[in-house]
Amino acid sequence: MKREQAFIGGSIVAAIAASLCCILPIVFALAGAGIAGASAFFEAWRPELLAVTMALLGLGFYFAYRKPKQACAPGSACERPTVNRAGRLWLWISAALIVLFAAFPHYSGPVAEFVLSDGGSQPQSASADSGPQFTKVTFVVEGLCPSCAKSVEDKLKQLKGIHSVAVSDENGQTDVEFDSTSVSEQEIGKAIEAAGYRIHKN
Repeated sequence: MKREQAFIGGSIVAAIAASLCCILPIVFALAGAGIAGASAFFEAWRPELLAVTMALLGLGFYFAYRKPKQACAPGSACERPTVNRAGRLWLWISAALIVLFAAFPHYSGPVAEFVLSDGGSQPQSASADSGPQFTKVTFVVEGLCPSCAKSVEDKLKQLKGIHSVAVSDENGQTDVEFDSTSVSEQEIGKAIEAAGYRIHKN
C-alpha cells in the first residue's frame, strides 16, 4: 500500500505543478505581487508535467488492482492480503482531485473572476472638467491564461484614467481605452510588464 500511496502523492504534486501556470496569477494578484515569469515557466512545462501525472496515477491503479502472478492456497505464505477497500476508495478520491487540478486552466477564468472580483466597481475615468481625450491601444501579452487575463485586467483598472479594458487569453490581445490626459500608453505598458508579462504593440 505504501507504494500506491507514493505514486498517488507524486501524481497529485505533478498535477498541481502542471496547473501552477493558472494558479499563480490568482495567488500573486491576491498578494499584490508580480508574476515575474513563473506562470510562463510552468505553462511551458505543462505537457510534460501532465504526462508524469498520468503515468504516476496509472502506476498507482496498477499496483492497487493487479492480480497475483500465481494462485496461492488459502492460508499459505504467498496468499495475497485482503483487498484494502479504504485504500482503493482514497485512490479514486485522489484521482478525482488530480483531474480537477489538471483541468484547472480550463475553468480558471470564472475562478479568477470570483476570487479577484472587487464587488463590481467601475474603472476610473477622468472628470468632465479635465477634458478627457479617450484613446485606444492594443497590446499583445505573451503567456496569458484565463486567470492571467483577469489579473492583468484588474491591474490596469487600478490606473487613473482607464476607461475600459478587454483582455483575451485566446489571442493574447489586451485592448485598453484610456484618457490620455490622465495616463500615457507607456504607463499602461509598464503596468502590464510590472505584473510579470512581456508585451509588444499589435
